[in-house]
Amino acid sequence: MALVRAALALGAMAALTAAPVQTAHAAPRPATSTPAGKARDLKSPIVAGKPMRKPVPLGSRRFAGPTATVKVDLLDRKGAAPSTDDAPFVAFMALGGGDSYSATPVDGHVEGTLPTGDYAVYTRVQTAGDTGGTSTTLVYLSKVSVTEDTSLTLDARKGRPVTASSDRADARMTNLTVQLTQNLGDGPETVALDGGTNFYITPAGTDGALTYHLQAQLTRNGAETGSPYVYDLATSAPGIPANPALRTRTSALAAVRTPYLAEGGPACGGTHAGANWGGVVYMPWTELGALPVTRTEYFTPGVDWRVDEDVTGADCGFAFDDTDVRYRTVNFPSAGSYTRGWSAAPLGPSVGKIYWSTNGPGGEPALIMSMLSSADAKSQLGPYAHMTGTSTLRDAAGNVVATSDEPGTAQDWAAPAPGRYTLTIDAERAAPWSDLATRQHDVWNLTVGTGPQVALPALRYRMPLDANSRGAAGADQSVSVVPDGTDGTPTLRVSYDDGATWSDVALHTDGSVWTGVVHNPSSGYVSLRGAVAGVVDQTLIRAYGVR
Repeated sequence: MALVRAALALGAMAALTAAPVQTAHAAPRPATSTPAGKARDLKSPIVAGKPMRKPVPLGSRRFAGPTATVKVDLLDRKGAAPSTDDAPFVAFMALGGGDSYSATPVDGHVEGTLPTGDYAVYTRVQTAGDTGGTSTTLVYLSKVSVTEDTSLTLDARKGRPVTASSDRADARMTNLTVQLTQNLGDGPETVALDGGTNFYITPAGTDGALTYHLQAQLTRNGAETGSPYVYDLATSAPGIPANPALRTRTSALAAVRTPYLAEGGPACGGTHAGANWGGVVYMPWTELGALPVTRTEYFTPGVDWRVDEDVTGADCGFAFDDTDVRYRTVNFPSAGSYTRGWSAAPLGPSVGKIYWSTNGPGGEPALIMSMLSSADAKSQLGPYAHMTGTSTLRDAAGNVVATSDEPGTAQDWAAPAPGRYTLTIDAERAAPWSDLATRQHDVWNLTVGTGPQVALPALRYRMPLDANSRGAAGADQSVSVVPDGTDGTPTLRVSYDDGATWSDVALHTDGSVWTGVVHNPSSGYVSLRGAVAGVVDQTLIRAYGVR
């Protein structure tokens, strides 16, 4: 699970090279702490995935083997030596594996001692324009053989402009990011992340399997909020091409009609989207405005896109502790028309896990259960906005083995003795943008063995609802129950009085989906209770509303 709940530390090299990134935190869970001076909200790009290497300061180590002196001179786009502020680092990355090194230039010059070998070398140079504005140039050498004392010039004048555009007359670029991957000994990894709307890069060869990835986002007239469409464009090439720009035809893209539904209250929506190249994922932000809304989203086909939906109150503040986040990965195989909505109800758990010991792999919590997932997306992990509750593990005799004061999330659950257990999650919710999913009571029966983890299945629901997650009053409502992580036969019950009384709903199967019909009341809400006997029992109060 590469995209996890805590902040992602990209390390010193990323801090040097990822200038367009305003906040570095990982999806699906927003960062729980923010550096001084940073806004505590989600209206910034997200950087997530495998951390980039942290370089070792040049001169901080002594080397046992043969070494050579490297001298580097830097030039900006005007041919002048840049200041340290305009060129704050030079990076040396060993192509055969081992440490990466960095040094701080002074008046455009740096020198130091390196172990002999082959290195990728790069720097980032800013150049002030004659009429205002500043350009950024990523100067990259894919292979430098340091077998003896070596002198290099990193010349920003060799940079080529990086742009992205479409054939739509009013589409303007709002974000552009270049990601470079290279084999540093153990396979490809991200070595540079940079970009901006006035960005240059120097062409380079394919040494070390250097690969160039370009990602860009366009909206109507460059609007940051409320554009009726957004272009998410991506391309890759071996090495850094002589023409690094991207121009696309709209007809070559997946045109995705994307409804964003509401949950009954005044709400504001926003999204992040980024191409997943297998390492770092950079996800720029666009704001939708008031929900419900539908926009067209254009994607480069054949690319895994990591996308999320962020929902907050009518003030569009998107504070970390006042926003619901759901996420998914999409890949459209070819150009053409698609529909991929973000359904808002019913919400509930998706398949999860318990990792025994102090923490799961990658630093995840011990209990991982996304409690506000929809039919088409998983939710962030807890804590959740405007939700309280508990998670409790009991043995076969009913004794409490472990507890957490967060629904769906727990830390430091040690493995109990092998045997039968039950996990119970209780949650209450009162979000200002939602009158749905006000209570959940979910129970899992599980067997603990000697393995490091236990899988937690779930039942998820699909149904046609209107843009505010309402069914038609007095009408028959089709409900599909989709077992997630279990092959068991589900049952379904329905309540019209917030769980005081329940009635059975007959289900019939068509493959892995079970379908039934609920008769909606004349007003109010419908609650659902789905179960697989001996496996999981989920109660969702106010699954959807009626109007």
